[in-house]
Amino acid sequence: MTKKESCEKKLTIQEMKQRQNQYIYEAILNIIEFSLLLGCLFGLLMLLFEI
Repeated sequence: MTKKESCEKKLTIQEMKQRQNQYIYEAILNIIEFSLLLGCLFGLLMLLFEI
């Protein structure tokens, strides 16, 4: 295996890791967004039924 081939393999591994990290980051953001939305809706319902 030449140096060029090993560098290309390292690049593809780095790209895969970056994509995986990006997917994890997006999933965490989606979970946070969903939980905030649920919290706001629940808070509004509590206010409406309390009055």
